[in-house]
Amino acid sequence: MADVVITAVINKAVDMGAKMIMEESSRLYWLQDDIRWLEQEMRHMQSYLENAEAKKITNPNVVNFIKDIRDLLCDVEDILDIFLPLMESHRSSSLLKRMSTCFLPYGWTSGEFSREIEKIKRRVKGIDAVRRRYGVVEDISRTGGVSNVDPRTIRLHADDPIIVGFEQDIKELKSKLEEHHFVSVVGMPGIGKTTLAKKVFKGIKDNFDCSASVVVSQEPNITSLLRDIAKQVGLEKEKQEENLEVNLYSFFQGKRYVVFLDDIWDVKGWDSLKMCFPISSESASRIIITSRNSGVGRYIGSDNSLHQLRPFDDSKGWELFSKLIMPTKKKFDSELEMIGRQIVKKCGGVPLAIVVIVGMLRERGISEFSWNGVLHSIGENASDEYSQIFGLSYKDLPTFLKPCFLYFGNFPEDYEFSSSEVVRLWMAEKFIPRVGGDWEPEDVGVDYIGKLEARNLIQVVKRGHDGRVKKFRIHDLLHSLCVNMGREIDFINTIADLQPGSTKRVRRLTVHHDSAIENEKLIYRMTKLRSLFHVKFDNKTQINHLNNMLGRLKLLQVLILEFRVNVYIPYQIRSLNQLNCLEIRSTVDVKIPWSIQNLKNLQTLDLGECYFVRLPIGIWNMKQLRHLILCFNEIDSYLMRLPCQCQQVQVLLPNLQTLVATKCSVLKPTWLLKFSNLRELVLAMVTPEIMEVLCGPEPISKKLEVLCCSSLDYSMAKRVSLVKYERLMKLKLQNMRMQQPLDLPPTLIKLILKYTQLGEDPMIILKYLPKLKILHLEYVYGFGSKMDCSGTDSFPQLQVLRLDRLFGLEEFIEGEEIGMPRLKEVTIRNCAGLVRIPKKLQQLQMRN
Repeated sequence: MADVVITAVINKAVDMGAKMIMEESSRLYWLQDDIRWLEQEMRHMQSYLENAEAKKITNPNVVNFIKDIRDLLCDVEDILDIFLPLMESHRSSSLLKRMSTCFLPYGWTSGEFSREIEKIKRRVKGIDAVRRRYGVVEDISRTGGVSNVDPRTIRLHADDPIIVGFEQDIKELKSKLEEHHFVSVVGMPGIGKTTLAKKVFKGIKDNFDCSASVVVSQEPNITSLLRDIAKQVGLEKEKQEENLEVNLYSFFQGKRYVVFLDDIWDVKGWDSLKMCFPISSESASRIIITSRNSGVGRYIGSDNSLHQLRPFDDSKGWELFSKLIMPTKKKFDSELEMIGRQIVKKCGGVPLAIVVIVGMLRERGISEFSWNGVLHSIGENASDEYSQIFGLSYKDLPTFLKPCFLYFGNFPEDYEFSSSEVVRLWMAEKFIPRVGGDWEPEDVGVDYIGKLEARNLIQVVKRGHDGRVKKFRIHDLLHSLCVNMGREIDFINTIADLQPGSTKRVRRLTVHHDSAIENEKLIYRMTKLRSLFHVKFDNKTQINHLNNMLGRLKLLQVLILEFRVNVYIPYQIRSLNQLNCLEIRSTVDVKIPWSIQNLKNLQTLDLGECYFVRLPIGIWNMKQLRHLILCFNEIDSYLMRLPCQCQQVQVLLPNLQTLVATKCSVLKPTWLLKFSNLRELVLAMVTPEIMEVLCGPEPISKKLEVLCCSSLDYSMAKRVSLVKYERLMKLKLQNMRMQQPLDLPPTLIKLILKYTQLGEDPMIILKYLPKLKILHLEYVYGFGSKMDCSGTDSFPQLQVLRLDRLFGLEEFIEGEEIGMPRLKEVTIRNCAGLVRIPKKLQQLQMRN
């Protein structure tokens, strides 16, 4: 797992070093050579470690070797984080200042950097010598003795286990097999994919001319698999020796066959097998597939052919547990039942975990003491069978996704993640490289989340208007995997598991339950700390220690603070010149010092969960900021207005992508024109002047995708025209009185209108928006008593329609036929005057 560390190191070497050193190639040229050597050496290590990681469980020499590499990588990261910002600050000094000092500060810093790199080179040679001396190279190159084969593979042809909780899934899977040639059962590890598919396969195979079932696994031997299939379907032995693929294809031609391919990890495995299976549109043959990766299922079949398995609820989990532990239906005593139900809950609805735990309970005997011991050990032992199975999914991740996945261990169990917040944190940690072109790091991060979803390593809670994951959770057992693996490599630490002697190696620290003052001395020693999560301050005494704490943690990249008492963030925050992401959560007043504008690397300032914030005027001149999220409830505008009377405010936010919940009393309309890279804009207390700028002849940003505006119930004389925003997908307008029809872009996917007066029926325009999927109208008035939804081509993509408190609405005009061919969800509430509703809407309303 040293490859987890190396990802950030490579990205930093490329992003922080190369672009700066290239400009200095004519002077201090050796720096360019040092950076190039460092990047190349890290990439070689990355490739080498991918093989070494697979061997370390069975070979202690390899364990020590990987630890040496990991320590080296951490030191390289420290060097980059300490020296490159210093060189950047010297390099960016004025020419006059640099000439006056004969470039001594820059030259001295550069020299020190080179000397540190020379030390790293000597350590690399030393590690390599030790590796050769003790034969680690031979240990790693050998392939015997280590296998990535799933330990469940041997069970495919074993007797059927107890089947509980899959009754509905069995019906649905059989129904899909009647419609589709390929059906894929997908889901997270241990969820019961093989059990379900095997049950269905055995139930239908006698209806076909021939059948076969094989386990493909993570690293398949295709020839062996094909021979196994050939043997099961009855292909003549002599035809199995040569041209096996061709002979199998000919054998299947004209036959009705069913094949069960269990545990396909990637599309390569399927591509190597598919040429043996003739399937046409008229074919009656079927192929059943299981995979942890939903993308594999989509590649083989389609979305409609996927069967997604979900974890059991508590009742199904308890039913399985009871039948396994007490086959004779003997009753538990009350104490054992209470412990047993806690065990089932901790298994999180994963059948495999329940099966493994029951095996442990049987081995230890039925007693409260032994059951309690098992209860408290769940998720703590990385060598448990279910932990090993989950670990296979982790090992199969691409190197760039491994640190992103382990990062979830920094948060408590059952935490509901926001995709946008997670992506911002990954960016701050340098897990996401810059790719250039139109793709921003935020786009790469969203793609990473999509890859984790496809591998069923996250559980989607909510999707956004564009179908992408907006909120998600991670299963408790996968969370334990992140924590255990993270601790093993010092990637994750919590206060509870820290020892005083280990503090200097701590990179990320989470304080879930304790307050800062209780752990002050420990935190002071963590001078290499990169991320500090959820540190709580409950009183003035604790806040007094914050200043000293900030002064010592100069390598911090991520800082999340929580306050329950009024606070003035210490001036010393200016010393965190590596800080990329700052989140502050508070139920009371927070004052941000002017020194925050010295944080030249700050990309995210998130104050969205603060009650009341006082901000310095310099916030509008932090040109590196990409995401500025301010509290919606209240922002003190006094400190921001006062300097405006004495000087012209400088507004320079060319990289800003997100501006959320700003009260427009602190925002001049013309400033919006300077946010040319905005993607998301949320404004409260919008003025007519702000709306005029937004509806002007040119868009404030050609990249704007989300716009939410709430006013103080003013009247808009001019037409609200947003058609020029060619990427706008979500629009929310609230508390506005419009005298003219809306002019909206055809790209719109989601539209919300609340407490808004309209001059005419909005449906006349909205029903022709070609991409509109979600329409929510609440307390919309002034349009008359009718809404016209008529026309077979109306609302071609609409899926969700919500109408609430439309008191003036009396009827829908549907004409000869109403459109809305994709409508799935209708909610109509508090529309007392509505007496005529199209039959289609009535049926969906009743169903919902």
